Amino acid sequence: MYALSGTIGQHDAGGPLTNGPYALTGGFWALPIVVQTAGTPTLVIEALGAGQARISWTPNPPGFVLQENANLATTNWVNSPSGASNPVTVPATLPVKAYRLVKP
Repeated sequence: MYALSGTIGQHDAGGPLTNGPYALTGGFWALPIVVQTAGTPTLVIEALGAGQARISWTPNPPGFVLQENANLATTNWVNSPSGASNPVTVPATLPVKAYRLVKP
């Protein structure tokens, strides 16, 4: 799996560039970020449009809780109001939040 994120002075707000199994979308980033934690189900994020995104995970075993953090430079993870709901719709607006799945 490959991931590319972070740019300075983004000038391209066009559609996605695709080739084979890869896609790159230019523009101004406001989508939430998923942080994959070892030993947890795989988190997936998809844009829904209109300032919203959907976060889901598979498989969906019991006991896991979605957490969020507004600053990855800190360890201030808190339980997301969505709790263990799967999937969950979250804002795709600034400020960007990071999400992870944990088993308390």
